[in-house]
Amino acid sequence: MIKNILIFCGGYGKRLGNLTKKTPKPLLVFHKKPFIDYVLKRIITIKPKKIIFLCRYKNTLFIKKYHKKKIGNIPLYCLVEKEIMGTGGSLYNAKKFILNNTLLLNGDTFFNIDFKKLKKINIKKKAMFIMLVKNYFYKSNKKLSKLFINKKKIISYNKKSNLMNSGFYIINKKIIQFLLKKKISLEENIIPSLIEKKLVIGKIYNEDHIDIGTKKNFKYFNKYSKNLN
Repeated sequence: MIKNILIFCGGYGKRLGNLTKKTPKPLLVFHKKPFIDYVLKRIITIKPKKIIFLCRYKNTLFIKKYHKKKIGNIPLYCLVEKEIMGTGGSLYNAKKFILNNTLLLNGDTFFNIDFKKLKKINIKKKAMFIMLVKNYFYKSNKKLSKLFINKKKIISYNKKSNLMNSGFYIINKKIIQFLLKKKISLEENIIPSLIEKKLVIGKIYNEDHIDIGTKKNFKYFNKYSKNLN
């Protein structure tokens, strides 16, 4: 059972240029609705106890719209970083909210999976479960790509693999011992360490996966979201 959901919302979104000068990526509007609302509509099907936004950049916008509000009777909270800590440091800042089987995700990514099915996933003694997707758009991004999964669902690296990290995870309390109170990247530092220790399992998903962090993907989601209700 997934009790808490943590959402990374602190990035600057510099690759989108002027689009994010005043608005953080998750709050960019598509067809009169903030991007993050498309994400929330899907993840609330899990019926968690809490959803926590991990914020920094333009955090007052998140606080005004979501802090101590509810969506589908699920309480929403904003946790603000006092200084730039990266995704790893941001997760450390939220460690008190990390329970066994906590859903963690990037707030700038839409993933059209059936989130209710995640309730059945039990990562047991592992630290993390990564939802893997095929890498169509980020061939040069080493922190995301070249992931491989064996028959026991254990994740490793393989130069010939076309699988990448979707930015959606289930984490256990075990991950807390690997977090640091400093600026550090979950993707570049913590996850590779966990993979080396064979503490990461996963599964391949073929559903639509769109990261709006590039102008190309931003335009694509603008068209794609016309058909979302």
